[in-house]
Parts: sequence; structure tokens; C-alpha cells
Amino acid sequence: MASTNAVGRKIKVARPASLLFSVFSDLTNFTRSMPADALEKAKVVSTPDTIKGKVQGMDMGIKIAERIPFSLIRYDQLGTSPIPFRIYVRMESITESESTFQIEIEAELSGMFKMMLGGKMQEGVDKLTDELEKAMGGVSA
Repeated sequence: MASTNAVGRKIKVARPASLLFSVFSDLTNFTRSMPADALEKAKVVSTPDTIKGKVQGMDMGIKIAERIPFSLIRYDQLGTSPIPFRIYVRMESITESESTFQIEIEAELSGMFKMMLGGKMQEGVDKLTDELEKAMGGVSA
């Protein structure tokens, strides 16, 4: 198996890195605005360090594996995912009220899976970057 990376654009956002760090380092923030019926249907459970649920009958989720204040949060796979993966959220202060933000997904994919999923991983990271950029009032860095 080989490591496959999907790296999002680095965006500049009108938020301090400390705020981004606090939001992304508490996984309960990811479920707060989700509808209760969706959480119940997928059996989603979150704690500050983990979030997991059922996806197509498999227990899947992420756990925070590393926190470097105001610069990096690394999430590792949690559960029975058939593909080992890690997610990196990087942020860097520009000023007291601005920072850069970037997401990267690293997955261990065999040749066939890499051909099937490599492009989809990049599309997913690009879409997530675009949505976060809109939500945080950002611009490409």
C-alpha cells in the first residue's frame, strides 16, 4: 500500500488561529448543528477527542491524535474503516485577527483503490476547503 495525499488550497480567513484551533480541537463542535434525527440514524457519538458513527454498517470515526496549539491538529482513523487514513488541519497566524488554514487527507491506498479513490479524495478536500472558505469569509492565500 502507498500513501495518497489530497491537499486543499491554503486559504486566508478573518479569524485568529487560536479560535480555529479551539473549534477544530473539540469534536463535539462537529455535531452541535446536526439535526437530532440524522445523529440518531447514524448513531453518531462525539466527545471532545472522538467522533464516531455507523456508515454503511461499519463503525467509523476519527480521533484527535495530535494537537500543536494554534498550528496543527491531526485526526486519525477510529473504528473499522477498510482504509487507514489521517486528516491534518493546519493553521498559521498572519495577524491577531487573520490566519491561514489548510486541510490534508492522507490515506493508505493500494494501486486499484488509488485509481478509484485518489481523485475523489482531492475533490472532497477541495469542496470542504471551498465551504470552509465561504463560512469563514476567507480568500485564497
